[in-house]
Amino acid sequence: MKTKDGAGQLIQNKVGSSLPLIENAHGVWLVDSLGNEYIDGCSGAVVVNIGHSHPRVLRAIKDQADKVTFVHRGAFASQAMYDTAAKLSEATGYAGSWFVGSGSEAVEAALQFALQYFREIGEERTWFLSHARSYHGNTLGALSLSGHARRAVAGQLAYNFHTLPSPYESQTKSGSSRQMDVDALLAGVEAQITARTGDVAGIFFEPVSGATLGANVPPAGYLEGLRRICDEHGILLIADEVMTGMGRTGKMLAVDHWGVRPDLVALGKGLGAGYTPIAATLLNSRVLDAIAHGSGRIVGGHTYGGNPLSVAVAREVLGVLLDEDLVAASAVGGEILAAGLRKIASRHAVVSETRGLGMLRALEFHNPGLRVGAVAEMVRLEAFTRGLVVYPTTGGFNDACIIAPPLTITESETLELLERLDRAVQGVEDALNPPVL
Repeated sequence: MKTKDGAGQLIQNKVGSSLPLIENAHGVWLVDSLGNEYIDGCSGAVVVNIGHSHPRVLRAIKDQADKVTFVHRGAFASQAMYDTAAKLSEATGYAGSWFVGSGSEAVEAALQFALQYFREIGEERTWFLSHARSYHGNTLGALSLSGHARRAVAGQLAYNFHTLPSPYESQTKSGSSRQMDVDALLAGVEAQITARTGDVAGIFFEPVSGATLGANVPPAGYLEGLRRICDEHGILLIADEVMTGMGRTGKMLAVDHWGVRPDLVALGKGLGAGYTPIAATLLNSRVLDAIAHGSGRIVGGHTYGGNPLSVAVAREVLGVLLDEDLVAASAVGGEILAAGLRKIASRHAVVSETRGLGMLRALEFHNPGLRVGAVAEMVRLEAFTRGLVVYPTTGGFNDACIIAPPLTITESETLELLERLDRAVQGVEDALNPPVL
């Protein structure tokens, strides 16, 4: 957009909006230009897994920038790229890594790897299944997999891949799970595969729901059932771990909670941890070997994919995650956070439930006849005025806020986060139920 005098105008998500200017950040803290401090209670958009301004990563940025920041992957490789791929393989158990610039790109790459895999083995499968209330990214293929409100931008250009009922079970205020009919859910998956008469290439899923539903956890047996069904039909199982990967849920990959091994995994957010735009698609040996022994080349790519600066930063982020044992810290700290959220839920009638795994948690709220998402937005604003940043769901299905601080948060900082959140929820409750005079 241009103003009348020709000066450039910054376009933000809400055109014309005004946001605080951030001056600096450290650990779990953000400081704006007026000196106001905020606890980053959601790691941005569930990104900053190792905290802000980690000295090791800042040094790695400078060291790599002093050497080389960009070469095109089609002409050159870099030691940083090989090192990061090796570290990822060791940490996750996957045979190959394909580096891209964002989580949406990683999902698109997973789509294309699946399509290429079947061409390499002499099959033409072109259809995918995903869950109705899911979000996989903002590019066209990723939106086709998503049941998020954002797919309205794509209109009829998006494929209707998102046809499976969402399997996520809710939890009560006490944290106990509600039961779901897993057999019925899996029978529905089988029926859709049969209806496509051998055309299904892959099933995409979020191990724990993200932006659309907010930290919902699938019922026991569901992901294991998806793996079994995919094996029976020769279909690829594809995990979107853009939000849940890199230790966020208390395991390196969220699928590790169920012992399920997808064929392809999309990583993002926590891989760069907010220090650089980078994401990756992980391939198991089944997919990688089919390509290596077939055409022997990847069909596709992006200009900045695997650039030396970003992969060097990701290598150091992964090093911090492993050396500081932050995956275990996420599991332990997540239980402290969960206990605090249950206490908040028990004190406030506006909270309907709490749920999640590790450092990916959420509160869902009762909605007294308001538009969907209105209560979560009220909580976000109340928390913001108290120096706490939380992440409301955006899919258009529920009123929930994700609580997902950096994995480096201390116990005292967690207690401060919970106190500020408690006051914010109380403020919303008072606004929704004003006293009768």
